[in-house]
Amino acid sequence: MAINFHHMLLTILAFLLVLLPFNSNAVLTEKCLLGGYCPRNPNDTLIKNIATFAVVTHNSDSNSSLEFDNVAEAQRQVVKGVNYRLVIKVNETHIIQNFPNVYQALVYQGLNGKDDLHLRYFKKLTTV
Repeated sequence: MAINFHHMLLTILAFLLVLLPFNSNAVLTEKCLLGGYCPRNPNDTLIKNIATFAVVTHNSDSNSSLEFDNVAEAQRQVVKGVNYRLVIKVNETHIIQNFPNVYQALVYQGLNGKDDLHLRYFKKLTTV
């Protein structure tokens, strides 16, 4: 009886190991190291909302007048909560220019969800 249970357990484990790579999420995203940053879709609504939060918070903290344009790059890191590292293109509302300013932001989302956002940094990039 113990041999049959052991054989059945090994069969189920082998079956799961074969099916896991075909999980729809695994197919749509790149494999990431545990605790590392994983690429995210910069056009995702959640990513855009977090980027907008970063720009608005930066404006409030620094008395700036940046206007969100788009997200050029997005990455997510699962920790005790989630870190979002974003490359954000912004326009300065009082300056006419031919190119957007590019910033990198790190936003931490705590365990309480969308209402638990904290801007860790917002720094200007010289190159993308």
